[in-house]
Amino acid sequence: MTKMSETFSIYLERRMARILLLGIISGFPWVLIGSSLSLWLKEDGLSRSTIGWAGLIFGVYAFNFLWAPLIDRLRVPYLTPRLGHRRAWIVTLQALILVCLGGWSLVDPSANLWGVIAIGLVIAIASATQDITIDALRIEQIGPGEGRSMAAGAAIAVVGWWTGYKLGGVVALNTAQAFQSAGMENYWQTTFLVLGAIVIVCNIALMFVPEQSPEERVAEQLEQDNVIASNLALSGLTGQIVAWLVGTVVGPLLSFFRRNGFAIALAILGFVFLFKIGEAFLGRMSIVFYTEMGFSKSDIALYSKGLGWIT
Repeated sequence: MTKMSETFSIYLERRMARILLLGIISGFPWVLIGSSLSLWLKEDGLSRSTIGWAGLIFGVYAFNFLWAPLIDRLRVPYLTPRLGHRRAWIVTLQALILVCLGGWSLVDPSANLWGVIAIGLVIAIASATQDITIDALRIEQIGPGEGRSMAAGAAIAVVGWWTGYKLGGVVALNTAQAFQSAGMENYWQTTFLVLGAIVIVCNIALMFVPEQSPEERVAEQLEQDNVIASNLALSGLTGQIVAWLVGTVVGPLLSFFRRNGFAIALAILGFVFLFKIGEAFLGRMSIVFYTEMGFSKSDIALYSKGLGWIT
């Protein structure tokens, strides 16, 4: 009994609530470029093939590892010294998503389809990029020797992601249904403005998630660059530039291939790519199918999103 209580007591720690919040922030953009975008295009009279091709923007998530080392190193002017490296990036990308929601509220898919998809692509890139910093900040909430807490944190992160995606979908679909029932013409555009409020609330809550001070990060990275420059027998400005490039871009990629082996590393990358492509085409079409079967947005919110979150 004691062991059982000790096991579940981990989930009551304050840092698990922080990890839950990070998962919600990570999952919520999928509501925008997934369920909401697909249903918006469907109700605006666009074909299934067009909606399927629009889902290709999800392919961005398969490639975010390419710029992950850069995000880990590059500082956000003004925000990094004040918020910390991770939170500065998250807030910046969330602000970009908020601007995109404002852009969606001003366009009509039937008149400017490529504009809608382009904004969706920007949201996907911002979301895939913020996932890099969210995962890093989540891992930093747990100490290096806390195996049980690390496992619990991984589980809570999944719960948070599904909460952001599923319950965010409940809010989006019910809001759009309410605006449509009220006779509002551009109800999806207005819905995106309401969803922007959720982004703002999440960013306010993010301020309660602690992280390492930016000065400590800079000192550690500078020390690492000096070691690389010394090993390469380089000095001066050239040595600093080469060391930065090796530590930021070359080193992480070489480490990935060296750790897994060339063949297995390529297989992992190929699997992720093919999985994301299939999900981009088929995963977005389920909500279109529900609509064609006669289900309302409120029905989809209840059965697909609400019950899907519970299960």
